[in-house]
Amino acid sequence: MDSDQISSSEDEFDFSFLNEEVASTHETFDNETNESSDQDSDDATGARSRKIRIVDNESETDSETAEDANSSQWVPCGESEELPPRVQFVCGKKSTGPQITSNIKEPADFFKLFFTDRLVKEIVSETNNYATKKLEGKTLSSNSIWRSWRDVTDEEFWAFIAVIINMGTMPLASLQEYWSRNNVSYIPFYSETFTRDRFSQIFWMLHLKTTSTDKTNPRTRLQRVSCFLDYINSKFLDYFVPGEQICVNESTIKFKGRVSFITHNSKKPTKWGIRIYTLADSNTGYVCGILPYYGSLTTERLVRPDLPVSTRIPIHLYKMLLDKIPGSQGHHMFTDRYYTSYILAQELAKLKCHFTGEILTHRKEVPTEIKKPKFLKKSVVVYRRDNALLVAWKNQRAVACLTTRDNAGMTTVKRNLRSGVEVNVKKPSITVNYLKYMGGIHRADQYASTYCFLRKSLKWWRKLFFWGLEICLINSYILYKLEKKKRNERPLTHLRYLKTLVQQLRGTYRQARDRTSTSSVDEHRLNGKLHVLLKGVKRGCKVCSDRSKPGGRRETSNYCDTCPDKPRMHLGDCFVKYHTETDYKA
Repeated sequence: MDSDQISSSEDEFDFSFLNEEVASTHETFDNETNESSDQDSDDATGARSRKIRIVDNESETDSETAEDANSSQWVPCGESEELPPRVQFVCGKKSTGPQITSNIKEPADFFKLFFTDRLVKEIVSETNNYATKKLEGKTLSSNSIWRSWRDVTDEEFWAFIAVIINMGTMPLASLQEYWSRNNVSYIPFYSETFTRDRFSQIFWMLHLKTTSTDKTNPRTRLQRVSCFLDYINSKFLDYFVPGEQICVNESTIKFKGRVSFITHNSKKPTKWGIRIYTLADSNTGYVCGILPYYGSLTTERLVRPDLPVSTRIPIHLYKMLLDKIPGSQGHHMFTDRYYTSYILAQELAKLKCHFTGEILTHRKEVPTEIKKPKFLKKSVVVYRRDNALLVAWKNQRAVACLTTRDNAGMTTVKRNLRSGVEVNVKKPSITVNYLKYMGGIHRADQYASTYCFLRKSLKWWRKLFFWGLEICLINSYILYKLEKKKRNERPLTHLRYLKTLVQQLRGTYRQARDRTSTSSVDEHRLNGKLHVLLKGVKRGCKVCSDRSKPGGRRETSNYCDTCPDKPRMHLGDCFVKYHTETDYKA
């Protein structure tokens, strides 16, 4: 492609039916994103300073030496089996589980619940409009793939999505490898569906919103992908009602480009990236709600500005659930130690939601006896404060959990030692339940990491777009499995589900090859009219080059610009033969 002539998109996004009123703001980003509002380029031009949000689950909490007057309110107690007051679980007017009609049977039907036909029409419209704008008035070289650009159709875009999904099931070194004719890596599916140039055209012209270049408002620029994520997020709870146990955690989309809201956590497997907070059903892994982190623009939108950010995030996600499912109460939320605090437990209790989470032992609100525990291994220390119970248990290291739902009782679990011997170990019931129900979001992450298309990119919005596509695939597969189980049918495996979905989305679409017939070529080359010879990329001569013989390949940069297939040929005898003789190879 002519990267100097056609740059990547400015990559903005919105839908006409999702237009939201954007409040004017005088604040700016701490740093500009990797794209300017009036110039499209994949290259980072100039040195730009940026502030990176360092996320550390331990460093963001209070130090060990900090003392809190409220810590004295914790009252030590024994390993009581007494349960705290509980709120009865009610899931509103609907029952828990999938909320779909009986005609939803095939993988494509489940996927299109989230990635809808309406969504595709808007993306196709924006892509075609953007391509027309970018190509208008451009000077293209004779070999540019953009000379053959044509508007994308809905059927073609569904085939494009099918190709993207299939690429996630068989990762290769580069996109070009999928169209390789080498017998080691040749895969007919891709070349039968698209030519490599056509796929590249759609991939690089893919666009999600067009705004005027004079708008530098950060909120407006973020709409390039935020409206897409908001749209699919609005669909998640339309087709599934979570059970009693829910969990909050974050997903990090790997990205190291220049964007002001990038986060870094040295203790995570994905250290650099764009963070998205998620609310998931603990039993199935179904993602019920997402909250992308866009820096200060996100924190301003969170509820309860009087509370710490780590407390506001779970409350915001839970209120999103309550807004979609009116009348629901009695959920049991699980969080990791970044969010867990006594304040969060009390605020969720006001919303009639139970809470359990692992808590760092050196927080200010934790009793001093637990901050520096002197109890022996396999011992339990229990404290109570109002309706909250704090249980610290030490086996190899001290682990503390805070709950408003469970008691301080012990549960016997089986553990396999390295020697292969199975032993019985007593653990607090709080810890057992936490490990059981906190894994919901990890189940979704496991699905996403198994067959994922995400590739290296300088465009942050592309990462979020393909991540959103992946979440739609995950939720559709979870719904599919639950429905199959409900109907007493055997579901497809995750891989077979994706392969079936690829076939259904592609359908009968096959790109028509733009090949000129032999008679048409002969008509042009033997017409006896003037033929213009120009210079271009060096390739094999149409007349004298013979690659079937050792050393028979002869290349030239001269080509006939008059003939439709732009054949290469040497100036002189080859040029004359090609334009005068029927059998020019003889």
